[in-house]
Amino acid sequence: MQTERVDAARKRDTKQPMPKPRPPRQLAAWKLVLIDIALIGLSLVVFALFDHVIPEPQRAAVSPKRVAALEAAMPTISAATPLPSSTPQAAVAATEAPEASPSPTPRPGDFSAKFADKFTDGEIIQTEDSYRSANLNITLSRYEFEVGEYEQVAYVQDIYIRSIDCLRSGLAHNTYGKAITEQVLAMANRAGTVAAINGDYYGHNKEGVVIRDGVVYRDSFVADTQVLIIFRDGTMQAYREESDFDIDEVMARDPWQGYCFGPRLLDGSGNLLDGYYATGHDPRTLIGMVEPGHYMFIVVDGRQSGYSEGLTQEGSAMLCQKLGLNMAFNLDGGKTSQMTFLGEMANQPYEGGREISDIVYVAEP
Repeated sequence: MQTERVDAARKRDTKQPMPKPRPPRQLAAWKLVLIDIALIGLSLVVFALFDHVIPEPQRAAVSPKRVAALEAAMPTISAATPLPSSTPQAAVAATEAPEASPSPTPRPGDFSAKFADKFTDGEIIQTEDSYRSANLNITLSRYEFEVGEYEQVAYVQDIYIRSIDCLRSGLAHNTYGKAITEQVLAMANRAGTVAAINGDYYGHNKEGVVIRDGVVYRDSFVADTQVLIIFRDGTMQAYREESDFDIDEVMARDPWQGYCFGPRLLDGSGNLLDGYYATGHDPRTLIGMVEPGHYMFIVVDGRQSGYSEGLTQEGSAMLCQKLGLNMAFNLDGGKTSQMTFLGEMANQPYEGGREISDIVYVAEP
């Protein structure tokens, strides 16, 4: 018995041979395919981020020779040149109403006295390229010109409003939030707009000033962007640096709309600035002011060889100056650049455009 116990103890103490290592497991073919698809998807997301016309960090000084070339290339634009109208001008003139009596003490944002001759006494006069009512006077124009070797097509909506309440913003699906998007035309038609352009695509970012119809959704200033505020009195002001932007001061002036993109294109007196960010030829969406109550929406088509190449930011500023604007601001561009008029798409968006988060529009109050 003792001998059996000793033998058992010896067996426990004897080292067992180490098992041979297993060869590494190979992923199944279907898993490898999924990984490849995920990597391709990630690449497409990165590409999409750069597909926007986002302000670039570097600045390029305005070349005097370049400015002279642009002035020579662009058409002389002193007033809107409407597309051929289906309604005879004589018929339109016959229905015009006499000037309204000016209000002695108009409230801020009331332009009824200033532009009394622009509106009717209640009837709506509408053609394929114009709209006139007791509250609005809008003319759509299409310009074709060349800048150097680049062909350009620009759509301009010349807008007079009786009240700042007619200049509004729309949200995709009437909902504020990140990554909520909708077609521009769908937003415009649901809101009953007469004229509309894309906004700053605020939902593409987590930060940045967002003020819509007097409601402040976000008030943070983001580096490498600029801010445009339209106040209740109809004035526009652009903020180029965070140090210039004080939300308390802005709120004290009663902001109506606030967009975060840029850059500002004119200095407020119709003059060009000392430099612009992006030098690429791209589709552009611009909003500008001649004076409070008189605005313009501008979309320049681009990235379409043989039709329209698109403008640089410097070229956009030159166009705004030629149109007689004093203040102008660059909104989101590229595939985002879209304009509607009377329920139809007015321009020819690059690759059919894209769904976005917001629009700027004009409608009856």
